[in-house]
Amino acid sequence: MNPILTLLCKNRRYLREEHVAKILAAINAIGGSPFKLGDLDPFIPAELKSNSKARRSISSLLEELAKIGYLAKPSERKYQKRFNSLSHMLSGSLFELSELERRPLTQQRPEKIIRLNTKNQKPLKTLSREAKNS
Repeated sequence: MNPILTLLCKNRRYLREEHVAKILAAINAIGGSPFKLGDLDPFIPAELKSNSKARRSISSLLEELAKIGYLAKPSERKYQKRFNSLSHMLSGSLFELSELERRPLTQQRPEKIIRLNTKNQKPLKTLSREAKNS
């Protein structure tokens, strides 16, 4: 199981990992020229071509790939590949993710509440850290 394919399949009821892999291979086979969803038909399985809900899932997958930057949208229904492969595009992001994971975290201290009062009087104020700083 490839974790990237698993993430791309998430919330797509009609697409399995092998379908997403075939769609990515189809995008790669088309090359750098603009394409529509219908241009992927010769490359995708027949079970996906005939199912309108599966085609909608493919369309949402293409939209997601455009959102993350792998595909460009020269027009409303056309897509164009921006990188040689998805792995090539993600390699830079993986290095960036690695740096984000290595950053030191500052531990969150619990909030201290200071109560100002005298023994026989009602409490005057209760201040939290945010209230003191403002």
